[in-house]
Amino acid sequence: MSSLNYTLMVMGPAYGTQAAYCAYQFAQVLLTDTNHTINNIFFYADGVYNGNSYTDPANDEFDLVSAWQQLAQQHSLKLTVCVAAAQRRGVLQSNLAAHFQLTGLGELGESITTSDRVIQF
Repeated sequence: MSSLNYTLMVMGPAYGTQAAYCAYQFAQVLLTDTNHTINNIFFYADGVYNGNSYTDPANDEFDLVSAWQQLAQQHSLKLTVCVAAAQRRGVLQSNLAAHFQLTGLGELGESITTSDRVIQF
């Protein structure tokens, strides 16, 4: 099997839908297969809430924001957040979680052009 390079686009919030959690699980599976790499994980629309450091889930809930951070640290992943969508939703540099970076749609466009597959969640 040939190696494929992916861009993941996450549009679902950390909580309230399964989209972001499914994206996280998909990323984990891709990273366990040495034939695949992740070029970028781009958070757009309500997906920007995944980068909000003020998110505080209950003790018995999965902490998706921390999980994204750990995944990025372990695998040197780019977690990019659309700055315009983030500002509209109150996710600013001051409350952006570690390992996430604010960027523009140009970053997404560049990532798409250099990836073999783009998957939207």
